[in-house]
Amino acid sequence: MLNQALTLPDRGELANRRALQEQALAMARLLHGEDHPVTLAALSSLAATLRLQGDVDGAQSLLERTLTARRRALGESHPDTIASTRDLGALARARGDLARARTLHERALAASRETRGAGHPETLAAMDELAATLYAQGDFAAARTLQEEALLARRRTLGEAHPDTLASTNNLAETLRAAGDGSGARAMLEIVLAHRRAALGEDHPDTLAAMNNLAAALWTQDDLAGARPLLEVVLSARRRLLGPDHPDLLTSMNNLAATLYRQGDLDAARRLQEDVLARRRRALGHEHPDTLAAQANLAATLRDQGSPDRARTLYAEVLAIRERTLGEDHPDTAAVRESLGSVGRRGSLLGRIARLFRGTSRR
Repeated sequence: MLNQALTLPDRGELANRRALQEQALAMARLLHGEDHPVTLAALSSLAATLRLQGDVDGAQSLLERTLTARRRALGESHPDTIASTRDLGALARARGDLARARTLHERALAASRETRGAGHPETLAAMDELAATLYAQGDFAAARTLQEEALLARRRTLGEAHPDTLASTNNLAETLRAAGDGSGARAMLEIVLAHRRAALGEDHPDTLAAMNNLAAALWTQDDLAGARPLLEVVLSARRRLLGPDHPDLLTSMNNLAATLYRQGDLDAARRLQEDVLARRRRALGHEHPDTLAAQANLAATLRDQGSPDRARTLYAEVLAIRERTLGEDHPDTAAVRESLGSVGRRGSLLGRIARLFRGTSRR
């Protein structure tokens, strides 16, 4: 999918949240014991914060423990067990373990269908999660089938303009785009943008996300002249409305940089990417996945500008961190290793420029 632009707290806020959650967990363990629902809820909340901090190992350990305890105490089909299964599946997808993610999401969807029914909001959310994993595996046909089912159910129960219906429309549009149906994706995203403008106004975060997604569809159709004005509007609004290190603002800067590159303005693209990298290092730290992505993007532009030494240095730093945190065989590790090897070869970025553009998927 187009990468999600989350409204995240900064590093200091996350540290404060983690400290409070660790205190709450310790108190729950003292008062209720290890497997009490209150303790397990505290474990799950702390895991979510660890994931936002980039501590995926810590998050996985807590989620595994929570899921095991809930299965033992509540059974496979209890809503809390289903929620833990989905959470662990989402983390597996984020780590690149798509086979396990698919197994977990299929299990969660089956349990939700059985206990809640096909049209229940939580079942539809489970469909969204499984569709995202199928998409990540490249199984666009299976993802589309689930997304069409979820969209039809939401249209029927919520109406065309409900936020959840529009989110489903957006997700299906991205799958169509990835499967090569750019015109179909564009038509659906134009509908989403029109509804969000009418209901929320021009500057609402969801309206800006819809503009960004439409720009992504235009971008992949090589309609840069149509995409760039939308991206500039989104960036201008986010500069005005958001803090200097907000992830949505940084995503907009990245997207415009990718467009500038394709239009041949490498100097302007590099300046934006340098700014994004500095801000992500300040807000998230040097080893956060988003920081590493920004560093790799800048390295790619420097490589194609003819600055191989700087590009190699940046790529080598990213590779060392990814090998340590993800392992040598992770797809992200392999991708940056390939990019490092490409330094010095002309035209190496154009074939992979789409990796630089990030959109907004609302799941």
